[in-house]
Amino acid sequence: MTQQSARAFPVVYSFEGNPSEDGSVFLVEGTGFDGSVVRFGIPLDNIQHFIAFLLLWVGTISAGHPGGEPDGSESDGRIPIPATSIAIGQPGGSEAYIGISVGRAELLFSLLAGTSSNAAAS
Repeated sequence: MTQQSARAFPVVYSFEGNPSEDGSVFLVEGTGFDGSVVRFGIPLDNIQHFIAFLLLWVGTISAGHPGGEPDGSESDGRIPIPATSIAIGQPGGSEAYIGISVGRAELLFSLLAGTSSNAAAS
């Protein structure tokens, strides 16, 4: 038995969160399907790394699973994120970058020319 399979990983379906009293940490409480509660804190300066980590894994997992677009409205089940700034650039080669800031967190996305299956026809 591997060490990972011996650990318990509750599947969390609901999240609540708020900042710590000093505003330096975001406190998260997740609730699992079995009613278990998982609590953790993320320093505000590390939130962008946590989000990038999650997005990278979603991309990796999704690449291995063929799936279509969700049925219904484009915005069904999605939460809009209020971006504070967006920057687009192409420093060289065939890779372009989109930088999105949400408060102090900044995410940088790279786009390889001709690789997107979601590109709109122009």
